Amino acid sequence: MEGLLQPILSVSEFIEYVNLALGGRQVTVEGEITSFRISQGKWVFFDLKDDQSIVNCFSIAYRLECVLEDGMQVRVIGTPRVHGKSGKFSITADRIELAGIGSLKRAFELTKAKLEKEGIFAPERKRALPRFPTSVGLIASRESAAYTDFMRIITERWSGCEIQLIHVHVQGEQAVQDVVSAIQYFNENDTGIEALALIRGGGSMEDLQAFNTEAVARTVFGSRVPIVCGVGHERDETLADYAADVRAATPTHAATLMVPDRQEVLRVIDTSVIYMERAIQNEIGRQKEHIEFGMQVIQRMFAGYIHAFHTLLERLHAVIRAHEIRLKYIHTSLVDQRNLLIMRMEQKIKDAKNNLLSFERNIGNMNPLTVLKRGYGIIRKKGKAISRVQDMSVGDRIDIQLSDGTLPATIASPQRTLPL
Repeated sequence: MEGLLQPILSVSEFIEYVNLALGGRQVTVEGEITSFRISQGKWVFFDLKDDQSIVNCFSIAYRLECVLEDGMQVRVIGTPRVHGKSGKFSITADRIELAGIGSLKRAFELTKAKLEKEGIFAPERKRALPRFPTSVGLIASRESAAYTDFMRIITERWSGCEIQLIHVHVQGEQAVQDVVSAIQYFNENDTGIEALALIRGGGSMEDLQAFNTEAVARTVFGSRVPIVCGVGHERDETLADYAADVRAATPTHAATLMVPDRQEVLRVIDTSVIYMERAIQNEIGRQKEHIEFGMQVIQRMFAGYIHAFHTLLERLHAVIRAHEIRLKYIHTSLVDQRNLLIMRMEQKIKDAKNNLLSFERNIGNMNPLTVLKRGYGIIRKKGKAISRVQDMSVGDRIDIQLSDGTLPATIASPQRTLPL
């Protein structure tokens, strides 16, 4: 319209305007891969084309769930935008899905060859399942017929076995992460399971694609718990089947592989018990015959020795009786000697006691205190006993010890010698 002017945009403003118009919307575009390359092991670049057009695509290597190459038909789920520096229009892919049976088969073959080269499918690393499990893990869709059939077979064959279920998506965008997380949960937590079942019903190759991804195959391979994989029908095969310890043709076949048939086990036990009873009875009969024959041989061989042994035994009894009589006599003699010895010892003790009393009286008579009690005293000068008059002088201080104490005194008169 006359008078209305269109705004003049810079290049940057124009690109920003276009990106705003796109609105960051996620789109899904299907086409054929061409010019596929990975830079520095991280960045993925390729073009997506059809009969008339082509568009650049970009992604990150760790987001790839399968091996890609030129010529594959894929669906790119991502965000379209115009890059400011280059001015190129491209799609930043968040996820890339294979489309078409040809691409699926080619990706399957490439990934299988890669994992097989690494030894992930090697038969020698596969482990046997427990014979009589008490607890098993189950990764399946709770709404699927595969889950129902699996539980029915387990219950019919080996009721009482604990089943720990983790419900997962078995196809679609979320399936791969669900299955990987479920296997990791059983491996990283103390759940007590002895084996793990990964099951899904049949479907097209595209339906089973989650079980053909490298991520699921590697997770199955890395499980510390033996895994049974029962995915699809008998004709179906997946990379998870090859990586598992045991491959089952169907989910119901997986159930029969995980637990024994109780009725069959009981029949085997009954048969074994009957066989063992017969074997034991036969062995007892043979051993009884051997013992009886051996006893007859022993009786014939040792009849003379047995008679001689009885004769020696009788002689031994006579000797023992003679020794018993002699021992009785010796015992009586020893008792008499003991009584005599006791009498002599008692007399010796009595004599010693009398002598001790006599010594005690003599010692008592010699005790100075006894003498003092008869009126005598002991004179001490400076603590030393005085026995002569010549040893004292007038004015000397003395102590006179009597029977009931000590009396201090002083010499007041000259020395006198008493007549004897």
